[in-house]
Amino acid sequence: MLTSPNIYVNVSRLLRISVVLFGILFIQTTPTHAQNFNDPRIQKELQALKAEPTIQEVHRAALRFYNAEPKTIEAMRSRANWKYILPDVNVRYRQSDNGVFIDKLDFLQGEPTQNYAIGKDQSEGDVKEFQISGTWSLSRLMFNPEVLDVSSLAGLQEGVLKEVTRIYYTRRRLQIDLIISNPRDPATRLSKELRIEQLTATLDALTQNLFSKSMARQGRVSRGGEW
Repeated sequence: MLTSPNIYVNVSRLLRISVVLFGILFIQTTPTHAQNFNDPRIQKELQALKAEPTIQEVHRAALRFYNAEPKTIEAMRSRANWKYILPDVNVRYRQSDNGVFIDKLDFLQGEPTQNYAIGKDQSEGDVKEFQISGTWSLSRLMFNPEVLDVSSLAGLQEGVLKEVTRIYYTRRRLQIDLIISNPRDPATRLSKELRIEQLTATLDALTQNLFSKSMARQGRVSRGGEW
């Protein structure tokens, strides 16, 4: 079978046209993105994100909310260790006001049928008794369940840090995407804004309203004329 040379020419021409069109598209697309990123509006809004709480501030606020700060856990562990090293102390005090009378006679033995009294003591008064006792639990010295309970807080601490970190950077990526893409479609913009609000509310719930307080402070500064 013979193949027409025109077919090869047409295919070659189509390939060259495709390469040229791809190059034009690439050249036109790349500067546009660079120009968008350097847009003053984008830079201003990206700079405004730096006024929000940092990830370190979010970590500290979340650990405070869950009472899982490192110094708190260490203090609880120390108290648990010392709890059974020290004894359980019992104190008892007793007083009797009935009066006690004691007669004491000392005898000197003489003849088989005679005893001679050589001294006599008498005492009377009230009774006061004070007792202190201490007990140790040797089994708990060897195995203290409260230390294990405190150690479980380390797992809580790790879980809290991972969760707030995940939410924080998911929110930040959405913020940057919304700023750079600047969608014209109202539905797309509203969807992204609602998602950001949802993540902000979640972080607020985990950090005792850290983001709401930060936005309120920024609003006061802005109205005060410092921005």
